[in-house]
Amino acid sequence: MNELNKMSFPLNSTETMPVLFLGHGSPMNAIEENEFVAGFRYIGKEIPHPNAILCISAHWETRGTWFIILE
Repeated sequence: MNELNKMSFPLNSTETMPVLFLGHGSPMNAIEENEFVAGFRYIGKEIPHPNAILCISAHWETRGTWFIILE
């Protein structure tokens, strides 16, 4: 069993989840209140709660795979 399978094994299966691409756009989205931030909040309230989120970035370098269980 590969490392990612070992990490995710204890998670329960969930219903089929929507797939979202959320580009960060302007760095100001992290500190301003604007239409994009409002849209992110709306989506967060409307979609089912996932067990895990896959985040892929071309702007980050690290060793290994990180796995965080959402509660």
